[in-house]
Amino acid sequence: MSTAQALSADEIENLVKANRISPYGLKIATQLVMWISSIIVFGSTSNSADESNVCTSACAYAIISGLVSFIYLSILLLLNLLTELSRLSRRGFFTYHFEAYLMYFLILWWTPAIANIAQVNTPVPSSGIVFGWVCFFASMYGSFEAYHTYVDDLYLRTKLEAEREQEQSLYARELDEADYAGEAV
Repeated sequence: MSTAQALSADEIENLVKANRISPYGLKIATQLVMWISSIIVFGSTSNSADESNVCTSACAYAIISGLVSFIYLSILLLLNLLTELSRLSRRGFFTYHFEAYLMYFLILWWTPAIANIAQVNTPVPSSGIVFGWVCFFASMYGSFEAYHTYVDDLYLRTKLEAEREQEQSLYARELDEADYAGEAV
């Protein structure tokens, strides 16, 4: 009998889940990738504008897009760090649901930004274009993972509440049985 046959389906599922990165971990990793990519878009475009001594409106928009995205993601990563250090509660304003909406904003931010960065005669250097696309696709993937983090949290809270209610009803039943047994004597 092989090891796979000796394990139950639930045990195999738990082993597979234990070896995967959670949606929360993927969301944080995606935010870090976007954070680094945003500063590359900002830096490469700023450097190109400085070397050519010309910065058109498309150049300025690319610089602003990278800088605002970098600052925005810095704040998101700081809020995530504060929640991990137990300095900020996920039950306050920075819930997983709210964070998913904050990530959706990045899709809206990078859609016109990548249209500007990837235009035909763009003043943005090739590294800025590549990392602009990274930011655009990472914003979509990060939003997807933020949504799954929210759903996982919602599922766990619902499951814990159901278990807590079940334990309370069992405890109440035990108390009733103990009272009934005490009255019968």
